[in-house]
Amino acid sequence: MTSARAQAEFALAWALRILGRLEEHEVSPRAVILSYHRILPQDRLRRFSFLEDLVTPLESFAAQVEILAARHRVVCLEELVRAMREGRRPPERCVCLTFDDGYADNYLHAFPVLREHRLPATIFLTTGFLGGGRGIFWWDEVCRWRAAGATSVEVEGLGRREIRTRAQRDRLLEDLKRLPMDAILERVRAVSSRLGLAPDAQAREDFLTWDQVREMQKEGISFGAHTVGHCLLPRETPERRRTEIRQSRADVEKETGRPCSLFCYPNGGCDDETRKEVIAAGYVGAVATIPRDLLPGGDLYRLPRKTVNFRAGITVFRFKLSPHPERIKHLLEGDLRRSA
Repeated sequence: MTSARAQAEFALAWALRILGRLEEHEVSPRAVILSYHRILPQDRLRRFSFLEDLVTPLESFAAQVEILAARHRVVCLEELVRAMREGRRPPERCVCLTFDDGYADNYLHAFPVLREHRLPATIFLTTGFLGGGRGIFWWDEVCRWRAAGATSVEVEGLGRREIRTRAQRDRLLEDLKRLPMDAILERVRAVSSRLGLAPDAQAREDFLTWDQVREMQKEGISFGAHTVGHCLLPRETPERRRTEIRQSRADVEKETGRPCSLFCYPNGGCDDETRKEVIAAGYVGAVATIPRDLLPGGDLYRLPRKTVNFRAGITVFRFKLSPHPERIKHLLEGDLRRSA
């Protein structure tokens, strides 16, 4: 989420709270799918050198889960997709929890909270990174550059780039995302080498293991596919796209012993060709990063999700679960149609 958008969401949430419009009964009548990535204790964030926007503090997550357990019907995403395919309405106050990428903190910190409240969730696994055998994700490697003291870097094809601030670093991340994965990795490794950065020695501790996956599965956590190497699929060749989509599903099914029916597009990247490939691979649904409620008759292969991270305090979190974001979007879209 961009900083400007996060600030606007914060302002709207607090305005509605002050007006008394974020009461317990003010929840969306439609289903809401929430998207998390990393869950880490607050005290670790003071020395955190990876991508901050992917992190929700454990203390915030625990408070959010308490709200969900008390006021909402948390269902497994597979159950929601099944209901949609059969033409059934989701339960009232329906919320689904999802986690992307396969970070180890999902097991270490999120799982105990979910287990305490007996809530289901779906974790989308980037299967090639489980166990840390490929090192850390490339965006976390870029974050290491600033932590190592670099203020600017020379990136092939992108020139000399300032990374003194998070905003500068994030612009570089967005520019790198326009490239195919192999090109990203080549450029990032070259910069790290020039900076004298050795591969992160803690990479194996940063990702789930298949043993942890199987343990969580026994306690009601389900697993979907998120490609093998976190490729931005629309940037890849048709052959690479097909392999990433199908092999990640095969990996999950082999290691869990259960069907893998759901897919998650890395960075929400889904064009028509990617969507068709996901359908052809046999998935029954796929999630994107469109920040909306789940509208009736919505596309099962572009399911919307609302991202939660460190920016979402309890007020913003309740705003995400309320009907107000959808009402505001409806009003804005109506204004745009009238002015067209």
